Amino acid sequence: MNFISIFFSGDLVLSLVFVALTVMSVLSWYVIFYKSLKLKKEYLAYKNFCKNHSSKKDWALNLQNQIAQNNLSADKDLLQKNSLNFLLQEVKDLQPILKNYNNPTARKDILTLHLIQALDEIRFRLDHGLTILASIGSCAPFVGLFGTVWGIYHALGNIAKEGSVGLNVVAGPISEALIATAFGLFAAIPAVLAYNSIVRLNRLLVQNLRHLAERITAYEDFKSN
Repeated sequence: MNFISIFFSGDLVLSLVFVALTVMSVLSWYVIFYKSLKLKKEYLAYKNFCKNHSSKKDWALNLQNQIAQNNLSADKDLLQKNSLNFLLQEVKDLQPILKNYNNPTARKDILTLHLIQALDEIRFRLDHGLTILASIGSCAPFVGLFGTVWGIYHALGNIAKEGSVGLNVVAGPISEALIATAFGLFAAIPAVLAYNSIVRLNRLLVQNLRHLAERITAYEDFKSN
């Protein structure tokens, strides 16, 4: 017994259930691989930044001065497209605005406000696509269960028509129906595990970026000194 024979031998509803679960499984694995590769690049960029910048004394002050002098582009790692560079680009774009304020407290408040908004946008970008995993993880078991219930109902209907309840008559259709539940779990379990892991990694990345942003804003008062 295999999925191909079950697909072609089963009725239309059970076949559509297997098609839906197959699409869910393929879509979830695509999202898993895509988000995993993206997270790997994000953490690599953060690790390189910590190695090249934040490990030095007063790195936040030096970084602020580099941004103000437009010398930040000399670092090739900071030319890549990732969340860290998005945050630093926000700091760079704010420099013309901050120069209009002589009050250090006002500059810090403006910078803090914009960085908080930038972190919120980063969090939104990192979580983009996770709704698919959450939906598949919660819906796939029920879709598989629906296929099982429908298959059992269809099998019992055939048994009633034949008027026989022998094991050889019941075992085949029931086993085909139960495979739908197994297939639903096969689609749901990786989606749930990946969703929980990616959400946790996203939260840790945003937390690390928030710590960097806090250090940058803390040195705003000393940037012009």
